[in-house]
Amino acid sequence: MALMDHFPSNIGSFGNHGTNWPDRDDEPDYDALSGFAHLGRGWVDGLLDRIAPEVWGPDSKWLETYCHANFTLAMRQDLLHVDTQMRFALWRVGSLATADGRPVYGYFVRNAGITPPPYFLVGFITLDDGILRYQVPGAVCELIRIDSPPVSPAHFVPPFPPLLPSTMWQHVLETRRERIAARLPKLPDYSLRYLITGAVGAAYRARSRAVPGLRRDGTYQWFLPIHITSASTNDAPDFIAPVTIADDGQGHVIRTLLEPHMAYQMVRVTDADDARIRSWRGGA
Repeated sequence: MALMDHFPSNIGSFGNHGTNWPDRDDEPDYDALSGFAHLGRGWVDGLLDRIAPEVWGPDSKWLETYCHANFTLAMRQDLLHVDTQMRFALWRVGSLATADGRPVYGYFVRNAGITPPPYFLVGFITLDDGILRYQVPGAVCELIRIDSPPVSPAHFVPPFPPLLPSTMWQHVLETRRERIAARLPKLPDYSLRYLITGAVGAAYRARSRAVPGLRRDGTYQWFLPIHITSASTNDAPDFIAPVTIADDGQGHVIRTLLEPHMAYQMVRVTDADDARIRSWRGGA
C-alpha cells in the first residue's frame, strides 16, 4: 500500500517537495502534528531537556500548545523540510533555541509500516555545522548536509483595532462574576462596571502594551492587559481582555475577561520570547 493511501481525502499541501497533506482549514479539529507523526510518550520532556530553561506551566502544557500551534503554521506556510526520498523530515520548532542560542528542530523519520501517520518523531536536534546524522536501525549512519534548514513560521497579525472595542458588560458580569470578585471583592456591579470599563479604555490607549496571540482555531486576536489593583504595568495584570470582531463584522468587542495565565499560552505562541508576558504566568 502506498504511503498516500493513508491520507484523508481532503488534502492540502505541506513540506518543500509538494507532498499532499490535510489542510486544517478543511478540518478545524484536525491535529496537524499528531496526524503527521507518532509522538511517543515523553516527547515534550525531550524538548524541555533541549531548549533554554523557561516556565511552561503545569505539566508543560503551554509548551505542548506552543508546539502544536507552530507546527500547524509551519505546515500551512510550506516550511517543513522533507527529504526528496521522504526518508526524514525536519521542522523548526517555532523560535525555540538551546541555552547557547542554537535553533532547535523536530526530527522525524519515515514510518515504514502501513498504519498512519507517515512519520515518527525521533526527537529534537540542532544542526551543528548544517549536518544531519541520519540513521535507521541496522544501517550505517549517513551524514547529510542540510543547506537550507527550515525556518520559523511568519505571523500575519491583523491590524490593531482602529476604534475602542465595546465591552459586553452584562455578559462579562454574568459569566465571569466569580473571577471578577476574586480580584475585586465586595464591590457593587456599577462600581465594577466603571472600574473595568475605564481600565479597558486605558489599556486600549496604551496600545504598546497590547499583544497578539494565536487562538486554538488558528486565528489571531489582540489581548489587552487590564490593570486595576496596581498602577504599575510591570506588575501582573488583573485580567486579560481578548478583543474579537463583533458578530455583525462591524467593529470589535470584548466578550470575556481571562485570568492572565489563561491567555499566556496563546500569546507565547506568537512571541519570540516571554519577556513581555512573564508576569502573566502567576496563578496557573
